[in-house]
Amino acid sequence: MQASLFTAVALATLAALLAGAAASDLRRRRVANRWLAAGAVGALALHAGAMAAGQPALSGPHWWSPLPGAVLGLTLMLPLYLMRAMGAADVKLMAVVGLFLGVPTVALAVIYTMLAGGLLTLASLREAGVATRLVANLLGKPVTLTGANPEAAPAAVDTPLTRTAARLPYAVAIAMGTGAALLLPRLA
Repeated sequence: MQASLFTAVALATLAALLAGAAASDLRRRRVANRWLAAGAVGALALHAGAMAAGQPALSGPHWWSPLPGAVLGLTLMLPLYLMRAMGAADVKLMAVVGLFLGVPTVALAVIYTMLAGGLLTLASLREAGVATRLVANLLGKPVTLTGANPEAAPAAVDTPLTRTAARLPYAVAIAMGTGAALLLPRLA
């Protein structure tokens, strides 16, 4: 694909969106819908601009190319949301990434995102109590957590998945996975 000004601006806009979403997720453990809306509008405007100028667009050669990318990004991440393994903003963020990248690249971005998410999960297991909650959630059993001094604090019982093992800043994994999909050779 011949690079165009619209492609360069789309990549820069996507990088800024992912950096902002990751920073927000690291600070507040949430990604505001305004980031997602701005990204969606930006992706669609840049695609329309490229089409109107007759230049190649990042998401594909057709006016409708961003839409299947968004649907695929959303569809591939939706099961994790339904299993309560990630938040709705993470699913929407991957849909916005799909608007920018189109079908083939967003599929690769999801694969790399899952790998990056796995690495983040492993890193989070070092935090106190996370491994215990993770195992309990996987086994579907209640977990009894006590404070540092079991005699001073009564035990609290959580039912499975009412308390997540760890709240991962998954926008970071999405940013890493998307970057890998754009920088590394395609899996083929």
